[in-house]
Amino acid sequence: MPSLVFPELFLCADGGGTSVTVAIASATGGILARGSAGPCNVLTVGPSQALTAILQATQQALAVLDVPDSIAWQDASSSSVPAFQRRVFKGVWLGLAGITSREDEVAFRPLAHEAFAIPLAEVNALRVTNDGHLLASPCSLIPHVDSAVVLVAGTGTVGISFRKDGTNLVCSGISGGWGYLLGDEGSAYAVARLAMRSILTSSDALQSHSFLSPLSPPPPQLALHTALLKHFGVPTAAALVAKTYRDHSTPLDPSFESAEANRKVWIAESTRIVFAYAFGEVGLGATDDSRTVALGIAAESARSLVDIAVRLVGEREIVDPRRAALALGGGLWKATGYSELVVRGLAERGIQFAEVVTVGDPAQAGVLALVAQGNQRK
Repeated sequence: MPSLVFPELFLCADGGGTSVTVAIASATGGILARGSAGPCNVLTVGPSQALTAILQATQQALAVLDVPDSIAWQDASSSSVPAFQRRVFKGVWLGLAGITSREDEVAFRPLAHEAFAIPLAEVNALRVTNDGHLLASPCSLIPHVDSAVVLVAGTGTVGISFRKDGTNLVCSGISGGWGYLLGDEGSAYAVARLAMRSILTSSDALQSHSFLSPLSPPPPQLALHTALLKHFGVPTAAALVAKTYRDHSTPLDPSFESAEANRKVWIAESTRIVFAYAFGEVGLGATDDSRTVALGIAAESARSLVDIAVRLVGEREIVDPRRAALALGGGLWKATGYSELVVRGLAERGIQFAEVVTVGDPAQAGVLALVAQGNQRK
């Protein structure tokens, strides 16, 4: 195999069900380039397609650097997994959805070593983990913490705990990650479902009012509920129920799996409206009850995430919050009010972490940790 040509480049890939993002850094920790490509969940698209997406994103990133095209694909027209002709990266970290066990890592690793032209013997040069591990990576650079709890809150939720082993983070526990039918409490889907139930409960109350007092005018609908019904594209609570249970597949993809995925996203996207009312992004009068209702929904959902963190802390034998970091990853943490609810809820349960870190760019966080660890080994 040809020798290493760019020994001081590091790469991290954050691969999820929707897309993969890569970040490339130099040995000094500067972010040099980024790239993105399509779905990269190893479980759903398969190892070959996941690697193809990673390498497509990598090639996009390398296009802005002075790296000859001739070292990129061995055979761009081949239907097999593409690969580098020469080794380009000193260190690679692939954080991928669908890698959930040691067996998954062992199965995927040889393919990744071949694709990146890294010898199998150089185990430390290529890391394969679940994408949630990337969120804990900043904690490895904080000297006064020896463990971490990661809370992922996006369309779904999962909690993962880690302990430090030298410069590495070793998974020590997991809570949740069961999907929206069995779990995902605290997620965008869960927030939105609570909001929908608030609409339906209010509608039931209005209907009951009309039974008891048919001549008196009903109380006005909350502005929050009006905004949510508009978002869902329905005029009434009854229409909302009907649209929720209808087929959400499309002519291009009429499969059951597509229908369920579309339904979940359709519901989850309404969370931004709830948060806008809850955390003051919408101008509301002091007497408007919409903020109170929205904040109550957010608080109820946040309590579920507090419960996940409490389970991971356990008896504090591995995770002692006084020497641990709480790492927050996922789209919901863009609302700082939501993270404040969780931190406050943890404090009420007697848990205060030494550090709270919100990770907005997992690929960047991962590659910077990779660089730091590589420099420490010198």
